[in-house]
Amino acid sequence: MKKNILLCDANFCVLPILEAIKKREYDVSVVGRNMNDPAHAIADHSVNLDYADVALLRQHISRNQYEGIVPGCNDRSYISLAYVAEKFNFQGFDSYDTVLTIHRKDKFRIFAEKHQYQVPKAVHCIEQAKMLCFPILIKPVDSFSGKGINKATNQEELRAFWTEAQKYSKTGSVIAEEFIDGQLYSHSAFIKNKKIVVDFFVNEYCTVYPYQVNSSNIAMLLPEQIQQGLREWTEQFAQDLNLCDGLIHTQFISDNKRFYLIEIARRCPGDLYSQLIQKSTGVNYSELYMMPFCGLKLPKKIEKKAQKYISRHTVSADKECVFISSNVDLECKNIQNIQLKYSGEKMKAAPFDKSGIYFIEYNSAEEMARLTENLKDHIKIETLDILCH
Repeated sequence: MKKNILLCDANFCVLPILEAIKKREYDVSVVGRNMNDPAHAIADHSVNLDYADVALLRQHISRNQYEGIVPGCNDRSYISLAYVAEKFNFQGFDSYDTVLTIHRKDKFRIFAEKHQYQVPKAVHCIEQAKMLCFPILIKPVDSFSGKGINKATNQEELRAFWTEAQKYSKTGSVIAEEFIDGQLYSHSAFIKNKKIVVDFFVNEYCTVYPYQVNSSNIAMLLPEQIQQGLREWTEQFAQDLNLCDGLIHTQFISDNKRFYLIEIARRCPGDLYSQLIQKSTGVNYSELYMMPFCGLKLPKKIEKKAQKYISRHTVSADKECVFISSNVDLECKNIQNIQLKYSGEKMKAAPFDKSGIYFIEYNSAEEMARLTENLKDHIKIETLDILCH
């Protein structure tokens, strides 16, 4: 008898996760309200359902008696399923209170300050912002992909950006934190019994929209003491919150002398981050991600099978337009284009849309390091300007 598994999201980003689940020969259903999303056509069963409606999602899961529920690549999918998981005792999830502590920026900052983690100084109401030094980042507490984030350099901008950020939060909640100079990185670690079994460090660059990553590669030059510091913090964090087995994904900023934690998540990052890891190291990131949710135990140790020099670039525009085409003006070892827009389709400005994702393989680590940060200048996107209605 096949296990009946639910994957919560049908967006293109979940296709590697869907593939990993189907390779186990499970019976897979997907839920999502956009029936044009590709996983609807590939899964064994497709359900038109808005998973942000937790009551409706809970009702559907209760009726269908799933044996595992797997989140997709966004916070809404993860948080909705975490709520249901606690009600029905599904595997792979921490308590709902712990999930909110991790995924809501205001709750995480409070917890981080209590445990003396290295985080930027932050406040949670506009009246307290005078305690911070400019420049100050203003963020909705529950948005992702950089939506609603702005950098204020004076009191007038702070008030305007605070009001704007409230529009991007379902609860109208905002956090302000001191801006930290340094390079942005991510650290993806899979833990078993609160110990790391494999991890990955990635350089991340935001070159079109200031707070949305659009270029990335496996980090080759991050100092060992920073890597070790992140590993020690990750395992301490798992102890502090009594985390279950699975992924801990951390964004941090470093000046190569110390690091500051920015955001933490336990859901799979989007924009085919999993494929960047798999293509670069040979480790099936999506398989490791889905295992705890399906009742499968992570291995005690995972070896990286390859070291390839690969960048990932998400193609976006800084204004609304009609997408025509894109191409790369580099001579590289291998170039793969994951096309998401047809020629003639409207495309929203970043961070709300993208035309596709490139994976570019280089001949050396030096070439990868030199080109990744500037990929925006080497990937040409042809568009037509349109009037906004």
